[in-house]
Amino acid sequence: MNKAEEYFYSDFTQGSYAELIDLAKSSYPFIGYQEIGDRSRYILWRHDVDFSMHVAAELAEIEHHKQVKATYFIYPHSEFYNLFEKEIFLLVKRIQELGHHIGLHFDSHFYNIQNVNQLEAALIREKELLDRFFQTEIRVFSFHNNNDFTMGCEEWMYAGLINTYASVFKTHIGYCSDSHSIWRFRRLKDVLTSASDDRLQVLTHPEWWQKLPMPPRRKMLKCVYGRAESNIRYYDSLLKKMNRPNIDE
Repeated sequence: MNKAEEYFYSDFTQGSYAELIDLAKSSYPFIGYQEIGDRSRYILWRHDVDFSMHVAAELAEIEHHKQVKATYFIYPHSEFYNLFEKEIFLLVKRIQELGHHIGLHFDSHFYNIQNVNQLEAALIREKELLDRFFQTEIRVFSFHNNNDFTMGCEEWMYAGLINTYASVFKTHIGYCSDSHSIWRFRRLKDVLTSASDDRLQVLTHPEWWQKLPMPPRRKMLKCVYGRAESNIRYYDSLLKKMNRPNIDE
């Protein structure tokens, strides 16, 4: 078996993604975290946007076309995109315009958080920042790169925000994740085909869902070089606009 077969490269394309959405729709109603209530059957479709807001917006368009809503957890400390850049800001606004929910992807490592008081104080700061900037109300958060402390945070809410790692999500709701472009625990197509979970949480990371099959590292390079090339184009166009010499060796 080659790597493409072993790691299901062909699963992680936007064409395959659209098919998975159709498969999920055939068995589940899509809901947001704040809509769970006492529902007996549903799917929570979640994106932790670690590296690429551009691909996140592309997936949001596919979902909108399929008439489903997902929750996009945006990451204020990402080293791969800047929420305060105009281009990225407009992509987030586009995701909102398509009817999707926005959540906070929270990095406890940034603050070296050791206890719940520190956690809630930092959550409040970041929630209020995103609320104001994106003119929304953040109601749910997901942890970025869990550790022993965050995995022990199993309350339903912290700082008034629903916690996607609460105990109920670990014990009463099925789970499938594409972490590092590898199916975590179960292959999503198999999970959706059997539809044996009455309640299901699906976690994807948009950067893994490219237009063509490719290894995960190549997807990462695509994100990195795409951003670098965009910055270079901006620099070149700025000098041209200002009628300044663009000096190179």
